Amino acid sequence: MKVVVFDDNTYRRESLAMLINGTPDMQCCGMFPDCSNVLEDIRDSDPEVVLMDIDMPNVNGIEGVKLIHQHFPSIQILMQTVFDDDEKIFASICAGASGSRYGRCS
Repeated sequence: MKVVVFDDNTYRRESLAMLINGTPDMQCCGMFPDCSNVLEDIRDSDPEVVLMDIDMPNVNGIEGVKLIHQHFPSIQILMQTVFDDDEKIFASICAGASGSRYGRCS
């Protein structure tokens, strides 16, 4: 399974890539700090799954989901956030996300 990570936190982006690449039958095929070039990034990396942070600078994850879902409807998108923000999670799912993962940082 080819996975792309969109997250403005470099440490989290690199950690997710290591976790994905260390999992059998999974490959991180791209890492990006925001959705400024989301259509080009998706086209170039050709993922099956996107892990998308909700809050990022420039173009946020919700806008990124809308574009991905519109142009690449077969890609599954999982939203991730450390914030307890039901409105943004709901907006992400309405925009086309497949689901969400909420987690608190220690």
